[in-house]
Amino acid sequence: MSRSRRCRSRCAIWNESWGCSYFCGFRRGVRLTRAGEAFLVQARSTLEAAERAVASARRSAKEGAFDLQFAHGELAVYASIIEALLAAFRDAHPETQVLLSSKSDQDAYRALRERQIDVASVFIAEWPVEGFGAHRVVDCSSTGVLLPANHPLAARPAVRLEELRTLTWLHSAPQRWPGFFRTIQDGLRDRGLVPQRHRQRSKEAPSANLQIAAGEAWALASEASAAPYRTTPTAIVYRPFVEEPIPCWNALVWLLPAPPVVSQLVDVARRLRESPLPAA
Repeated sequence: MSRSRRCRSRCAIWNESWGCSYFCGFRRGVRLTRAGEAFLVQARSTLEAAERAVASARRSAKEGAFDLQFAHGELAVYASIIEALLAAFRDAHPETQVLLSSKSDQDAYRALRERQIDVASVFIAEWPVEGFGAHRVVDCSSTGVLLPANHPLAARPAVRLEELRTLTWLHSAPQRWPGFFRTIQDGLRDRGLVPQRHRQRSKEAPSANLQIAAGEAWALASEASAAPYRTTPTAIVYRPFVEEPIPCWNALVWLLPAPPVVSQLVDVARRLRESPLPAA
C-alpha cells in the first residue's frame, strides 16, 4: 500500500488536491500542521456561531409566540375588572408575557388594523362590532344621570331625560370613541332629549365630574359609575332616568382571525364571567 493510500485511510482530513497537508507523518503519529491548526480554530468558531444562531432563533420564536400585545384606554371604575382578567390570565398562562400599552379607543382600532397590537379593551355602544371579533366583558349601559346635589331635579327619585334639555351635558371627547359619541346622541334623541349645551371633560381628567359639582352640568352614568354617589353624602347625586338604558359595554376587541393567544385570553374572560367577575 502506498504511503498516500495508507495516510488516506487514517488521516482525519483528506483532500484529493491537498493530500495530507493538515496532518503529516502517520508513521510518526498524527499531529496538526500550522495550516491544520488554523483550520481547526476557524471550524470550531464557525460551529459555535451556528449553534448561537440556532439558539437565538429558537428563543426569538418562543418569545414571539408567547407575547400578548394588550392595549387599554382610560378605564375609570372598570379598571378593577380588567385587572382581575389580566391576573387570571397570568395564572392560567404563566409562560405568556403580556405587553401593555395605553391608547385611546380610536388609536386602539387603528393599531389593531395595522396588527401593532393583538387585542384591546375598549368601550362599544353597538353589538356586534363590525369588522372585528369581540367579547363583552362588562355591561356599562347608562341607566341614570349625575346631577348637582342642590339642583331641583336632584330632589326627585327619578328623572326624565327631556327635563335635562337646558342643562349642560358633560361628556368625554368624541375622538376617544369613534362612532360612540354619535350613538349616544342618537340614544338620547330616541329618548326625547336633544341637549342644548355640551361641554367636553378635560383631557387630563376624562372621568372627573368636578364641573357637575361646580355648576349646571349633568352626565350620563352607569350602575358602576353611580356607586360612589349612592353611599356617602356628596355634592353630586345619582338619579335613574325612567327611559330604557342606553347600551354600552366594555369589550375585548381583536382583528380576525384571532391569534391563539387572544383565544386563550377570551377563554379566561368567559370563565371569569361565569364565576362571576368581581363588581366594579
